[in-house]
Amino acid sequence: METHRKLGSARRTADRLATNSASGSVTSIVSFSILLFCGTCLVRAQTTPEVERNVRTLYERGDWAGAINAVSEANPLSKDLYLYQGLAMARLGRLDEAERVFLHARQIYPDDPRFALELAGVAYRNKDHVAAKQYLHKALRLAPADNYGNDFLASLYMLDGNLEAALKYWNRIGQPLVQTFQFAPVLELNPVLRERTFAISPGQVFTRDRLLMTEANLDRLGVLSGYQFDLTPRQDQRFDLTFRSFETVRPRNFWLGQLLPAASGLPFRTIYFDHDNFGQQAINLTSVWRWDPNKRRVAVNLSGPLNPRWLYRFAVDARDENWELRTTYFGRAGGLQNLILQKIETGASLEFGLTSKLQWTTGLWMVGRRFRNGDASQFFANGWSFEQRNGLDYRLWAWPERRVRVDASARLQTGRLFTAPPSTFATVRGDLNGVWKPQSKGENVVVSARMRAGRTFGTLPFDELFMLGMERDNDLWLRGHVGTRDGRKGSAPLGSEYALVQTEVDRTLLELPLFRLQMGPFFDTGWITDPSRQFGSRAWMQDTGAQAKITAIGRVKLTLVYGRDLREGRGVFYVAVSTR
Repeated sequence: METHRKLGSARRTADRLATNSASGSVTSIVSFSILLFCGTCLVRAQTTPEVERNVRTLYERGDWAGAINAVSEANPLSKDLYLYQGLAMARLGRLDEAERVFLHARQIYPDDPRFALELAGVAYRNKDHVAAKQYLHKALRLAPADNYGNDFLASLYMLDGNLEAALKYWNRIGQPLVQTFQFAPVLELNPVLRERTFAISPGQVFTRDRLLMTEANLDRLGVLSGYQFDLTPRQDQRFDLTFRSFETVRPRNFWLGQLLPAASGLPFRTIYFDHDNFGQQAINLTSVWRWDPNKRRVAVNLSGPLNPRWLYRFAVDARDENWELRTTYFGRAGGLQNLILQKIETGASLEFGLTSKLQWTTGLWMVGRRFRNGDASQFFANGWSFEQRNGLDYRLWAWPERRVRVDASARLQTGRLFTAPPSTFATVRGDLNGVWKPQSKGENVVVSARMRAGRTFGTLPFDELFMLGMERDNDLWLRGHVGTRDGRKGSAPLGSEYALVQTEVDRTLLELPLFRLQMGPFFDTGWITDPSRQFGSRAWMQDTGAQAKITAIGRVKLTLVYGRDLREGRGVFYVAVSTR
């Protein structure tokens, strides 16, 4: 009130002076106007700190209504007065009014991060986590090192189960500091191997790089069907870390969990025999036994760790196949029928985890092949080859807040053919794979896109050609083209150069403890050719359609595809089963 009295007195004095000197000079009027303005500003400047102290005292006492009333007596409002007004309203549960105050203050003071932080708090209390995250991101752009903002945002991401995004913001403030680390259930691994697999231990800050290294190690070992990390805050500003593995999702201890994976290939005259984690050493055996008269195959693969960052692999693969190349081989009129391919390959490789994002694979292989019913082309020459295979897998880019990840890989295969005459060849392949999970939590919707390309150099044997089409031994699926006709391979386009783009959307329609059903559309486009003009697609191909994926017992995956070739106008249906 004293402030208003002083202000009124100043104005009355100015009025009297203006009346008495109406005939005075313009200079006198201007001088007194300036004096009046400066006096008013001085009075307000002296008053605001007093009001702020009073409001702060009332707020700290818990008299939030009194703090709101005290703020209403000030004009104009400072940053702190806006802040205490909004905070007091929020304390009284007047969240809508508090939000309006903070929004108005943020327009006046756009460089002050406190209003965005408090708007995030209001949104959180209104159970609008999306808006809360948006405000926190805006606040942290103004104050990246703010402890409260980083901890708040990390906690929200942790509630979504998005650990990588949570660690990104916790790590800015030196958190989360792990006090205890436990397994639930106890992980069935040799204690020394288990200790080396996890790049985190009590007393350390759980960093994003430690998470990625641990995940890469676990993926190399291949003994778990799923896992997650849980962080529980403690009163001493530390965290308890729990690693939950989902071996129980794949019930190997009762007959169905063992029989279903092995028998899943019976409709295709195939048995899969796998055994994981021999002696708790992460030594895994996988095998395929197929007695289809047109596609006989026996393949055995044994892998295990030298340590979690070094993995060895031994493999042998024998095939006896009948190919039908009537429409895909142009080196002879009418193509080739009843082409017999007998092939055996064996070799070993090593996988090195160079960093948390980069893995290098190198190996040596011996391959023997024999053809019958071919022609005089060098493609069908009998003989042996010695090959070196190298590969790099790199986690190229990730946006964990948006749940976007892009992986890249490159493969180089060089070999020498011991045929008549001997020759050399090389194969180069590249792969770019992007996955986006648009929902903040869960995997109900997954959008993926994959770009792949490859080329060979030198004289190439037929069995090293690429094929674009759906076939159970082929991974270059163009989902409107089937790679077999009447049970025989060879109906899909082949060649030594290809480009392929695959896009799909998978939506989970049903999820039970041991069963999951996903469905969605896809669109593929690709091209394949060969410089000899004896193979190739002759034009770009576009396929679209829908697919369903059924996962059972944690490891058996049944894929049903209906695809349509847009260029030819033909539709196809295909079914495939895998156990990994």
